[in-house]
Amino acid sequence: MAGVLASIEPDEWLSIYDHPESWRGFDRETVLSMRKHLYRFVIPIDAREMQPEDYIHSLQTISLSVAPVALGVEVSDLPPHRLHALGSQLPSSPIVQATSLEILSHPEISRVAERICKKDIPASEGVWQLLGYDYSLEQVTRWMSLGMLGRKKNRRIIPLRSAFKAVIDAFIDRSVIEFVEKETTETVRLYIENTCGDSFIVLSRPGEPRVDYLSIENTTDALARGVSLEGPGHVASDPKTSVYADHARYSAYRHMNETKLKSHIIIFHYSQKPQNRMLGPWLVRAGVHDALQTSPVRIDDARRAVHVLESVLQPGLDHWSVDIPLHNRLGIAAEAVHASSLF
Repeated sequence: MAGVLASIEPDEWLSIYDHPESWRGFDRETVLSMRKHLYRFVIPIDAREMQPEDYIHSLQTISLSVAPVALGVEVSDLPPHRLHALGSQLPSSPIVQATSLEILSHPEISRVAERICKKDIPASEGVWQLLGYDYSLEQVTRWMSLGMLGRKKNRRIIPLRSAFKAVIDAFIDRSVIEFVEKETTETVRLYIENTCGDSFIVLSRPGEPRVDYLSIENTTDALARGVSLEGPGHVASDPKTSVYADHARYSAYRHMNETKLKSHIIIFHYSQKPQNRMLGPWLVRAGVHDALQTSPVRIDDARRAVHVLESVLQPGLDHWSVDIPLHNRLGIAAEAVHASSLF
C-alpha cells in the first residue's frame, strides 16, 4: 500500500501540517491537531516493479511539489477523524483505501530536487546533495521511499521506515568522511532544552565524531531505559531506541556539519509525559536540534562534566549508567568515576 497524506478541509496553513521543520515553538496539542486532519489515502501497488505506472508517477509528482496539490480521490467511505499511531512515524487520521487518485491542480515542482532525482548516481550521493540544498529529512525520505534515488536500474519503492534509516545512515556516513580533515572541538559543552515536556541534556566533548543516545521513559510502574552507543560492537537495547537514536544522530551530525567541528556527543533524553509517545521519533530529532541551538555551558574538563551532569540530570546519573561503560564514553578513568560515588 502506498499513498499520500491529504486533508478534506483546505486551509491556508495546510503546507505545514506535514513539514516538521516549520513546527518550532508549537506545543504537542497543536502538532497533534494538525496531524489529526490528515487522512492517509492509499492504493495497492507492486513495489518492486513500481506499478501501476500512472499512480506511481502521480505520487512522485506530488512529492516534488513545493505547495499543496488539489487531488480527486475516490473512496467508498471516510471514517471520522481520529489520531492513528504509526510507530516510527508521526500519527495521522486513519488509512483510507482509495480506488483512484487524480491530480486536479498544476503542481509547483521543485526543479533542483527534480534534477537531482533524475541523476543516475548512488542513492547516498543524491541524499547528500539534496540535504545540502536544505530540503527537509521528510522530503528526502519520501523521494527515497518512492524509488526516486539511486542507480536507475536498482530503484524500487521501499517502506518509509526503511527509507528514513537509509537516508540518515547515508548522511552520517558521508558526514564522517567529510570530517576527516576538520578540527575537533577543544572544549566540553553542555546543552539543556525542554521540548514538549521532554528533557534533553546534550554533552559535546573532544573526540572523533560519534553520537550516543540514552533514554529514560517514566512509565506508570517503572523507569524504562534505552541505550544506543555508536561504534563497533554496540547494539541498541531495543528496536524503538534504535529508531529514536537514528533521529537523534541526524540532528547531532547536522550540528557538527554546521559548526565544522567534530566531537563526541552524548544525548540524555528523559521522557516524563506518556502523551508524547504519539509524536514518535520526530520529538527526539526536534529536541536534540533545539538543545544544540541554545547557548552551551562550557566546562573545563570531562571529570568536572560528571559533577555538572549530576546536578542537572533527572533522574540522577546513577540511573543512566547501569550496565553502561559511561566513564569510557565521558573520557575519564573508571576509578575516578567510582570515587565520586556517582555510579
